[in-house]
Amino acid sequence: MNIRKIKERANQLLSVDKQQYIRILMILVLLELIPTLFSTGHDILSRIIYIIISLAFIAVSHGYVVSSLKMVRNQSSLLSDDDALVGFKRFKGLFSTYLLNNIVLFFITFAAMFILMMIFGAFLSGIQLDSFANEISLSGNYTQVLLSIFSQSPSLLAAFILFYMLMIVIVFVISSYLFAVPYLLERYQMTNLMAIKESYRFMKGHIFDYIKLNLSFLGWILGLMIIQMIFNRLLMFLPILGALISAIITGIIGVYTYLPRYQLSKAIFFEELAYYRYDHHQTYGGDENHV
Repeated sequence: MNIRKIKERANQLLSVDKQQYIRILMILVLLELIPTLFSTGHDILSRIIYIIISLAFIAVSHGYVVSSLKMVRNQSSLLSDDDALVGFKRFKGLFSTYLLNNIVLFFITFAAMFILMMIFGAFLSGIQLDSFANEISLSGNYTQVLLSIFSQSPSLLAAFILFYMLMIVIVFVISSYLFAVPYLLERYQMTNLMAIKESYRFMKGHIFDYIKLNLSFLGWILGLMIIQMIFNRLLMFLPILGALISAIITGIIGVYTYLPRYQLSKAIFFEELAYYRYDHHQTYGGDENHV
């Protein structure tokens, strides 16, 4: 699949109708920040409230899918602010699929992480860590002690970096296989386990293409992460409010830079694959509006 052409198509769509789409993305970015306001408490009640709020917002990202597909399918005239609220308006129909999708992602990732930790633990068993553990208990300065450990044991540092990178790769690959779930739900009304199984079949053989698409936006993503870290540092005198302000600022920057093109590119990626898998063969009775 030609990633460059997908991004060019996204740019063309944005050049025609951009303002309402950006407005929808802005609403979605702000809505996604709401659950984080309840994530700071450590008592049981705070955790319960956070879980409830997170479940209530679990399908809010479906607004990206709905609005992006409208843009890709030349239906931008139908865009409205309601597209940003579709996760709430259609909560009953979306909830079970999004919940199951997250559960599957969690358990598969957990199993992969468990295997990696067993391997990592076997490696650590050959390293004398008793003295380092005593240092941590005596000093209480975890960062300083860890730096001391890594400086004295470069192999441990290399293993830690490798372990961390493998975790990121595993999570991304697993989530890539589940990428199509919300799009299949929206375009072909596939729900729950059917959508998950079909997403796996849908993405099989195209994971590398999807990874290339995401890597093409990596510079923007890392840049915004650095900007957010800088703002977090500058606003650290405002523990909770500072983090929120930082997230809002970076979210706004994202909406006015890479995010519209990124969301449209993902929708185009789906539509291109869906055309040849379903519409071209008329398996699911799709229309002929091929992007």
